[in-house]
Amino acid sequence: MKLNLSVLMLLAALGSEAAGQESEFATGRAYYTEGEFKKAVAHFQVALKVNPNDAESNYWMGMSYQVLADVAFPFAGKYTSKARVYLTRATELAPERLDYRRELFDFLVDSAGSSRAAARQAADLLRTVPEPDPDYSYMHERFERERKANASADARLGRVFLAIPRATYRLAELPIEHLKSRDGISTPAGIQAAALDGPPI
Repeated sequence: MKLNLSVLMLLAALGSEAAGQESEFATGRAYYTEGEFKKAVAHFQVALKVNPNDAESNYWMGMSYQVLADVAFPFAGKYTSKARVYLTRATELAPERLDYRRELFDFLVDSAGSSRAAARQAADLLRTVPEPDPDYSYMHERFERERKANASADARLGRVFLAIPRATYRLAELPIEHLKSRDGISTPAGIQAAALDGPPI
């Protein structure tokens, strides 16, 4: 009798967790539709705590981070890497979902200009797609077009200009003791004076 009661309680708890996961997922989708992407992420995170192997929650988490990355550009590194992780995970969990694969591929190709790792992952993903696949032609043409565009002199120069705000952002996050001037003063005035001195000749 005690064993049966324990089993019933376990089944009830599992049923309640599944219902909670579905509720959190539905709330996340509603926030995504309303354009509240940070709130959507919070609800997808709760859904993924209950079931980390849910492909759909991973997919929509990745989509939310992708939009947050677009909004935060050019300071989108954190969101971009998270979008990549969740979209990749969704594709691995549900390889039959061609829409997941295509979204991941488009995301990787769009990121390829600023991330060699994304370009390599896009190339690896393309290699797994057989030529008879309905998406192969689209994916191959898009990859080649982006590869040529990213190889141009203008694209290389653009990456240099994109690197400047990223470097500035990283410097802004450093603790003040890392920004000491040449005379050892770490106050804002010392930093400003060191900046005005210019590079040593």
